[in-house]
Amino acid sequence: MCGIAGYIGHKIADQVLIVALERLKYRGYDSAGMAVVRDGEIHLRKAAGKLKNLSERIEAQPVVGRCGIAHTRWATHGAPTETNCHPHLSTDGRIAVVHNGIIENHEVLRRELKDQGCIFASETDTEVIPHLISTLYDGDPVAAVRAAIARLDGQFAFAVVFADQADRIVAARKGSPLLVGRGKKEMLLASDVPALLPHAQEVMFLEDGHIADFNADEVRICSFDGAAVAPRFKPIEISADAVSKGDHDSFMSKEISEQPEVLLRLIESRLRAGRLVEPDLGLDLAEVNHIVFLACGTSWHAALLGKRFLEHLARVHVEVDISSEYRYRNPIASGGTLVVAISQSGETADTLAGLRLARAKFIPVVGLVNVVTSTIARESNGVMPLMAGPEIGVASTKAYTAQIMALYLFALQVARAKGLLSQPEEARAIVSARAIVEHAARTLAECEDPVAEAADIFTSADATVFLGRGGEHPTALEGALKLKEIAYVHAIGYPAGEFKHGPIALVTRQLPVICIVPRDAMYEKMLSNLQEVRARSGRIITVGQAGDRSLADLSDHVFPVRMAPDDLLQPILSILPLQRYAYHVARRRDCDVDQPRNLAKSVTVE
Repeated sequence: MCGIAGYIGHKIADQVLIVALERLKYRGYDSAGMAVVRDGEIHLRKAAGKLKNLSERIEAQPVVGRCGIAHTRWATHGAPTETNCHPHLSTDGRIAVVHNGIIENHEVLRRELKDQGCIFASETDTEVIPHLISTLYDGDPVAAVRAAIARLDGQFAFAVVFADQADRIVAARKGSPLLVGRGKKEMLLASDVPALLPHAQEVMFLEDGHIADFNADEVRICSFDGAAVAPRFKPIEISADAVSKGDHDSFMSKEISEQPEVLLRLIESRLRAGRLVEPDLGLDLAEVNHIVFLACGTSWHAALLGKRFLEHLARVHVEVDISSEYRYRNPIASGGTLVVAISQSGETADTLAGLRLARAKFIPVVGLVNVVTSTIARESNGVMPLMAGPEIGVASTKAYTAQIMALYLFALQVARAKGLLSQPEEARAIVSARAIVEHAARTLAECEDPVAEAADIFTSADATVFLGRGGEHPTALEGALKLKEIAYVHAIGYPAGEFKHGPIALVTRQLPVICIVPRDAMYEKMLSNLQEVRARSGRIITVGQAGDRSLADLSDHVFPVRMAPDDLLQPILSILPLQRYAYHVARRRDCDVDQPRNLAKSVTVE
């Protein structure tokens, strides 16, 4: 959660930092602030609410300085007020800090620092950091930061500026991501690469347990115990255009539309001369007989489909664990087990903790991530990149369908390694995967008008039920999650066979029931579910094949989707109209689809 930015160089810091925060606001947007060092003083600007409030304040009260730090907040400790907004100052106003993470022993430190005369202004855990550093500072910023870190429990990334060090920023990382960008006679700091653009051409990922001390010309890295570390920069490979909305009104709309090209890029990246390339995962897939997926939220829904793929194609026993639950039990580690950690950002705190637990039990781990430079990618034995490009919208869309396709291709590779996939079968599967690209593009085009029409009618509905069977049960869960996330509608997904075991009591004339009904082995059973809802006067929306008379006769509305050549891949197509439905309902309810309330893109705290 939260976004950190820093700048030191020849440009006006507040303008660079505002743009950086704009590109980080998917990480949190309850409040924002910045601290700029100028003329031996720290000048503070803060505002509660959206980033535009801070922009307006700075426009009214500009700060002309060349060094500063900034923050966009997702509230954990303390309400999203201006007082609780970062940066936080030491009592004498000579040290400012921005922070991402949680200081678990902040209450003990707060009492101790109050006894030493420190005056606290906020309810946050963060505020102990500048006060603590100020009690330890004797003119050496790095020494003070190192001494303060020794007293902090929890995980964190933070940046510090000092009033008497106008050409210096110090930053530290333990658990939460932090990057240093290098440009021409300027350095930047950020929680994610997009915030470094367009000023930086190179990036360095600060490792856990490291401190960065930098000015406009150079960066010095040391470990928490003071040992020097050589900085390693690499070129930034994404462009500023990749993190802009283009012609779309929102990042979510843009990212939904990008899914066909994302799927094509992913498929082509896994092929050589028309055949699947064995992934370089550092293990023999033929020896794998037990796979555990670790994931949260949308990634967990993709993992449910991954289980289906692997059990069907490779006959491997698969468990799907919610990451936050896996780490708090004592999972059984046996020979032939592989853990696959699924995370769009590669920084999800619970999934990362589960990964580390698996590694501690000597279980090999593969990361399925969109950000190949992320912590999960770096700490995994092997990586399967999603190739989806930057996903800025908080509600995941293109990363989800990329995860499904990546898991399908992975299941094929495991099946081949085990001798369960012949070359003709592999060729047919590749043809099916490639066909999804065109089917996805046509589905997005063909479903748009019916989806918008239904959204006009059901925007005021205060609850919605989603039903699916087999591979479409995860689709029902994901469709419900999207509606909850961005339109704030109470929505829930059920396996359709369970509906009559209690949830059918929810059906009224006002309740929209969205049923995913592809022409697969479960088709007739899903028609029975539609009959059950219809008999109780529920409002039925179906996701199914265009021109299906049975669906048309039983439904109030039909969202047409193309049928996949391989039923296993149908959920990629079925989710597309549900993403658009959530988007349209949210827009009609005047909700911010890119920045839904109470949410942040990357959950980097427990």
